Amino acid sequence: MRSWVFKALCSVVLEGTYSNLYLKNHLKEVPKKDQALCTRIFYGTIQNYDYCQYIYQQFTNRKRIESKIDVLLVMSIYQIKFLDKVPDYAICNEAVKLAKKVNSKSAGFVNAILHKVIQNEVKLPEDEVERIAIMNSIKPWLIRIWCSQYGLDTAEKIAMHSNTTLPIVVRRNSLLINEENFLKDPYIEKIKDSELYVYIGEQISSHPYYVKGYMSAQDPGSYQIARTLDVKCEEKVLDVCSAPGTKAMALAQFMNNRGTIDCLDIHEHRVQLIKKDAKRLHVDIIHAYCKDATKILDLGLYDRVLCDVPCSGYGVLARKPDIKLRMKSEDMDSLIKIQREILASAASHVKENGCLVYSTCTLNKKENEKQIEYFIKNHPGFALEKEETLFPNEFSGGFFIAKLVRNTH
Repeated sequence: MRSWVFKALCSVVLEGTYSNLYLKNHLKEVPKKDQALCTRIFYGTIQNYDYCQYIYQQFTNRKRIESKIDVLLVMSIYQIKFLDKVPDYAICNEAVKLAKKVNSKSAGFVNAILHKVIQNEVKLPEDEVERIAIMNSIKPWLIRIWCSQYGLDTAEKIAMHSNTTLPIVVRRNSLLINEENFLKDPYIEKIKDSELYVYIGEQISSHPYYVKGYMSAQDPGSYQIARTLDVKCEEKVLDVCSAPGTKAMALAQFMNNRGTIDCLDIHEHRVQLIKKDAKRLHVDIIHAYCKDATKILDLGLYDRVLCDVPCSGYGVLARKPDIKLRMKSEDMDSLIKIQREILASAASHVKENGCLVYSTCTLNKKENEKQIEYFIKNHPGFALEKEETLFPNEFSGGFFIAKLVRNTH
């Protein structure tokens, strides 16, 4: 079982495979009784990678450690520190066996490091920012950004949330099933004071409700973005960065499958995901096209435009822990330029008195409030109706939403 987890982690950490796609394609290789534990070790290791790496680096002077041995040590330390039911000696024995397969000379090193980890307490930095960064496996520069923008307490809460396991929240397809019948399934639970539900079963994609198009997974923050557009039946709507189409499908439901929703994405294979999901949900007002959202030239005007731009994803680290492994401060610079171009392009397709919603799944004012300030300064024909930062909670990640209205000339 642990050899499968090790192979999976090497694929994600060293080869850049997306963790959710790896699980979707390979978890079936694991006996059903072991799947839950494998998933926990797999995601838990990714979420706590920097922290576990920090722990073992206290006990070695080696400047360079073979990449696969690094993964093996981190995976083993995650189990020692976070799994109570597995004895430490068993974790060490398994790690030594796996080390011998990677490089027989490394087995002794792995064994020695793990025993030191078991026998010694973790020494954390005294600096508050460094401590929060290490404890939550987030780069210190991002903690400093959050401290500057939201304050130390909120920064720590966001960081701690990145290591939580969020429930699978689902949207009911109101076009196909009413709430009374939907709740007859024992694996569906209603979220209090919400239009959404929690799915507590196993693989959602194999559940009959999913297959029949009765439900779709959707983070509450993502759902709130779709709600903010406030669509009406028979309207013409544009979703400029749509794939995989989760928000567009919600919009189609709100419109009772009456009107038009044009969905764009720059990658053809992702356009196919939109079409596939629309078919599964029995939605026929969605039309998906492969287009660059920064260069939308051949489309007319729309009542409402959704501009859910590519972003750093710092609000959804709990659902997308891979971001922690690859985040670089310089990535924001290129993203900010693209976001501005997409927003300006999308705005040119909003009718007079029409609505434009700009949204991200990140917590970073440079990509959020500052972008809206820049846009309004350069597009005086638009007025900001409202903007809101949704901080992470027990059901949801963190998001930003701004609703703008085009004035009558």
